[in-house]
Amino acid sequence: MAIISITVGAALAKSMFSVFTPENVTVLRLSVSAVILFFGLKAWRVRFIRDNFLTVFAYGITVAGMNLFFYMSIKTVPVGVALAVELIGPLCVAMLYSQHRLDYVWILLAVIGVYLLLPKSTQVENLDVEGLLYALVAAFFWGTYILMGKRAGKYFGNKAPPLGLVFASLVVIPAGDDVLITQLLDINLLLFAVLIALLSSAIPLMLEMFALRNLPTHVYGVMASGEPVMGAIVGFFILGEQLSLLQCLGVGAIVTSSVGIALSPLYLRARNFSL
Repeated sequence: MAIISITVGAALAKSMFSVFTPENVTVLRLSVSAVILFFGLKAWRVRFIRDNFLTVFAYGITVAGMNLFFYMSIKTVPVGVALAVELIGPLCVAMLYSQHRLDYVWILLAVIGVYLLLPKSTQVENLDVEGLLYALVAAFFWGTYILMGKRAGKYFGNKAPPLGLVFASLVVIPAGDDVLITQLLDINLLLFAVLIALLSSAIPLMLEMFALRNLPTHVYGVMASGEPVMGAIVGFFILGEQLSLLQCLGVGAIVTSSVGIALSPLYLRARNFSL
């Protein structure tokens, strides 16, 4: 559910890049989501100590970096490709924390699927190098987001997403510009921005926090490979981005990998896994 929400939100956000810059879209979605969840979940009741404050602050930084650099990437790179490159982060986490040989088979299958999703040599020249680099930076933040999100969830439970979004908003606000205030005077644009904020941050962060608190880290990392799959599907229907036959095979490989890791005997024994 989180993956569906995120990818639809990303496609809608990209459709707004003719009006908003990627930086402004990031500021909007994080700030609006922070307000909704902060008051909706009464996050002001949380009491901080030094250790848990640093944890949620670091969690907020990973949320900010993951979102900002992903949006900067999809400005010039197709959503499906950006998501495939960004998936490197969760896959690295999955490899780092895997404790069973069979898991490496599923991880390898996911890697093959990601490779098939990427453009081949005849298309690479058409890809924006800067956009791909932004996707790689987003991959780093996605990987650290998994680790910090799990720790923040232990400290704050369902209060972690709104607190993380508050810090994430503070981090990305300097990346926006003064034009944003003028643009928000258009009520239609404002409502559309609120919809994107809900789909891209508020709803999926709550769902992911539940997942991170109840799934082993490596299982979450591999199951996150479903995001490029959904991104490709949503990109086709909303943005008209089409996949080649090889990329469709890549989608199938990633789906198979996700199912395999979810049904792994290790998963069934690791419900209480902790870092």
